[in-house]
Amino acid sequence: MKYILKDRYFEFSETAVTHEVFKIGESEGTLFEVEFKLTFSYGFLDYAHNFVWLNEDIETLLEQINKIGGENSGTLGTFSPGVSFSYEACEYEKGLYELSVFMDTGYINSYMGTESKLGITLTASMDEIRGWIAAIIEK
Repeated sequence: MKYILKDRYFEFSETAVTHEVFKIGESEGTLFEVEFKLTFSYGFLDYAHNFVWLNEDIETLLEQINKIGGENSGTLGTFSPGVSFSYEACEYEKGLYELSVFMDTGYINSYMGTESKLGITLTASMDEIRGWIAAIIEK
């Protein structure tokens, strides 16, 4: 199933990020693998790459989001390499955040984590962001 997080101003920006889970591995104790495709959409241009995370990665992201509280900006990360996030509260629109999602180009090209990033930034509410991330491990 595909889960799309669209920019708040999608009708103008045509910017969205999508994840499509195509395999959830067998549970080993409390851990299981999640294989998914992450797609950045910029109007007529799409870029996609497949990633494998543990359910622990998604749970860690959700814990970090729930602790944001009064923070206006920060980063979110996982144990698995390849994807990272940053956020910043919108100065003029209460309750909205600019979420940047980055794919590590070193990981994409050589399976080696680097600080080289390909990213997309969109505006969304924290509830929309939280729901989009949580959907990765919903069965």
